[in-house]
Amino acid sequence: MIDVRKPAPAMLMLLGLAASIAFAQAPPVLPPPMAPGASEGTRTTPPAQQVTPTVDPSVIVRTPTGAETRGGDAPASRWQPELDRLDADLRLRLLTTNEPRSAWLAGDLETTDIEAQVRQFAAARIAAPGERLYLASLGIACLQPVRPTLAPCDAVDRLADWARRDVDNGVPMLLLAGRARQRGEADLAATFVEQAALAPRFDDYWSQGAARWWSYLRGYDAGVDPAAKAKAALTYGSMRDLAWAAPLRALCAEPGSRVERMRIACANAGQALASRGSTFALRRAGARIAEINASDAPARSAAQARHARILAMTASCAQATPDFNAALEAAQPAQRATAIDQFTAWAGAQSDLGEVGACERLLARK
Repeated sequence: MIDVRKPAPAMLMLLGLAASIAFAQAPPVLPPPMAPGASEGTRTTPPAQQVTPTVDPSVIVRTPTGAETRGGDAPASRWQPELDRLDADLRLRLLTTNEPRSAWLAGDLETTDIEAQVRQFAAARIAAPGERLYLASLGIACLQPVRPTLAPCDAVDRLADWARRDVDNGVPMLLLAGRARQRGEADLAATFVEQAALAPRFDDYWSQGAARWWSYLRGYDAGVDPAAKAKAALTYGSMRDLAWAAPLRALCAEPGSRVERMRIACANAGQALASRGSTFALRRAGARIAEINASDAPARSAAQARHARILAMTASCAQATPDFNAALEAAQPAQRATAIDQFTAWAGAQSDLGEVGACERLLARK
């Protein structure tokens, strides 16, 4: 349990880094968390607090642009002073927010104080109740075990609220299944997984992060170079955890036996995720879940083939996507301006279509 009155940011950072490395090094039960969210990864440190952890070069990590690379030390940014100043200014300015977009940004920026994060996400959700990103963010934040319990999370079952208002999305159903499993409600957990398998789409809304931050920072007057603002948007937009990964692993991928009903539900949900996930992390996880829970050798072979196709498409997209981190560091202003235009188009496409949809459109134009 986390005591919100005594936050331990250093411990949280260490736990997050350890979880990321363990996830990446473990056998491929589920994909490593990517910053789509891989879509999807573990939360990275904001620019003002940027600490580049030393990651073993054998570990595959996810970059903010979606490319998967070997771990190692990242070069220092030429914009670090501007990023530090921008981050400090943002944290002060967003404290006094009074509109839903800024409230969500303030909550997204908050990495250590869950009470403050929930308060900001709740303000955004109440002000814009139809905004699915705000529903999802609050629902996920309220899954954090805290003591004492937080009033915005006690007032309404925020996870169920997300599921009710985002009825065609299978991700909140998987989270409801994970919560039911934790409570010892095995039949209810299986029911939620079965319902998730029927969902026409699976979206954790990671793909919207970069565009949301860029729409705010692009017009932000803080005496900061536009390339530095774009780099900040790229970083902030990749800072969400994969809330569905741990519940899905516990439900459908942990070693040991599952009752037949749950095995079938997991196999069907895995196939649905692999086909209809909005991010490559969701699709890769689905293919692995389908493989683990396959009923026979042909089904297992089909899941493995689908996983290979997803990996190939992920690699093709990584190759086709500009290296924004490098381009935004370019010495020539014209090169940086081109990179900003490309980043704007990339962030907008991901927000509108999801990571996979944006990739499909990008490859179709090649």
